[in-house]
Amino acid sequence: MKKLLNIFIAALVLGSAASCKKALEEDVYDFRDPDNFYSTDAELLQGINGVYKNLMTWNLYISPAWSSVLGEDDDLLLENWIGGGYSGNQNGQWYIQRPWNGYYYVVQRANLVLKYAETVTGDTAMINRIKGEAYFLRGFCYSEIGMRFGAAPIRTAAYDPTQSKDIARSPLEDVYKQSISDLQMAAALLPANFTTGEYGDADRGRPTKAAALGLMARVYLHMAGNELKQTQYFQDAANAAKAVKDMADGSGFPALESNYMAVFDQATQDRSNEMLFSVPATNSPNQGPELPGYFSPSGLYAGGGSNGFVSIRKDFYETFNPADKRIAFGTALWDTWTDAGGNELYNIATVPAGATLVGQGTWGGEYDGGGGYGQNTYRLGSKTIYATPRYYSKKYVDAGAQAKDENGNNPIIIRYADVLLMLAEAQNEVAGPDAVAYAAVNAIRQRAGIGDLVSGLSKDAFRDSVRVERRHELYGEFQRRFDLVRWGTWLEVMNAAGRPRLAYQLLYPLSQEEIAGNKLITINNPGY
Repeated sequence: MKKLLNIFIAALVLGSAASCKKALEEDVYDFRDPDNFYSTDAELLQGINGVYKNLMTWNLYISPAWSSVLGEDDDLLLENWIGGGYSGNQNGQWYIQRPWNGYYYVVQRANLVLKYAETVTGDTAMINRIKGEAYFLRGFCYSEIGMRFGAAPIRTAAYDPTQSKDIARSPLEDVYKQSISDLQMAAALLPANFTTGEYGDADRGRPTKAAALGLMARVYLHMAGNELKQTQYFQDAANAAKAVKDMADGSGFPALESNYMAVFDQATQDRSNEMLFSVPATNSPNQGPELPGYFSPSGLYAGGGSNGFVSIRKDFYETFNPADKRIAFGTALWDTWTDAGGNELYNIATVPAGATLVGQGTWGGEYDGGGGYGQNTYRLGSKTIYATPRYYSKKYVDAGAQAKDENGNNPIIIRYADVLLMLAEAQNEVAGPDAVAYAAVNAIRQRAGIGDLVSGLSKDAFRDSVRVERRHELYGEFQRRFDLVRWGTWLEVMNAAGRPRLAYQLLYPLSQEEIAGNKLITINNPGY
């Protein structure tokens, strides 16, 4: 296994806690009351590892936390059945309800850790670090709950079966403020890097102070944007993102990878200084996301269930500078591959010279919910080859997967490049396109091989340029939908992209289980 953060199940009452180890071994515990189990810092560490484990489940990042937003941006070509597809999310769908339940389950697990952190014995610095991790995970969950569902219950105490489960929804502003409060606590408690303090190199995969500050910047941008329109938070977003950049400039962590694709490579992503937080994945059963099976070309490898369900839209591909390394064939995009049946395939743009077309593929309009799946047939010397018009990303690859839920490629939550682009965006809103804003966006462009942004732009032109850069840098990383919502352009962009949406679909419907089990929530979001 390639992960330094291996999480293994230990049976505990109210759910599982897991042990973080370098070696492949499993500790099994009898069922015990948490009041008796959580007595030492070592047992608290097992508890926080269990919180991470509950991110990689069939409620969240195996699927559908990411798949529920696949059809909700304008840059991806995909089959109509995935997520919101071509008509948007509807009430009662499993891919909407499960993330609601999944995020709240992680919140509950984090609440347990925070409760018992006040009473366990052991090394104070270790206990505080674990508390920081719990605050980070809870703050992350509340940010996702707010972005997806809007107003929501805020639960900050460990569940007591003698207390009522009925909790009313708090306004979206309060949900975001809870996330900010948790992330502020996390930033104060978490180590700055993996070489000093309570983290060592084996702790790669856990969040750092920079991860907490980066997520704070994201939440502040949502508060400043179209959802709440509280523009004073642009300054807070700029401050949080600038603090991350100052750490990078001062210590070298975090840092951009020189190679854009290194952060997506299983062999390097865990040790990347650009990765601020991702969901730990392994090639063990039910411990990896279905991502590679969706994004990799159809039939690329049998074990991981490669089906080519998702690719990049042609019109999106054409918005890039041709020299941009982020869409380079062979490194960022699949240029050629051999499927499980031994057939040799190419993108149409990369068919070898000398190949003769002998069979024209048939496919419908690219954005009709299934178009673009055909392939051309060619003769190249004595062999037959095939080509597709689809642009398949290499961001999610795992040729060694044994099954569709045994992929080791981590779903990325936040990386340093994202923080730099948030800094550029927020700083422009506060002070216009100054040197700080330009330096942040230019660092991203320089790595992409396309040079600096033209100087002297107006505030509006710079804003538009940063939005394009976010689109190009983060495609397929499940941020586009939320960016469009906070910019107030989601409906316009989706309708122009042939993915018609209605205003009520800006929010997702609440879980029916919550409505059925919570007497203080009797109605769903408007429109559902």
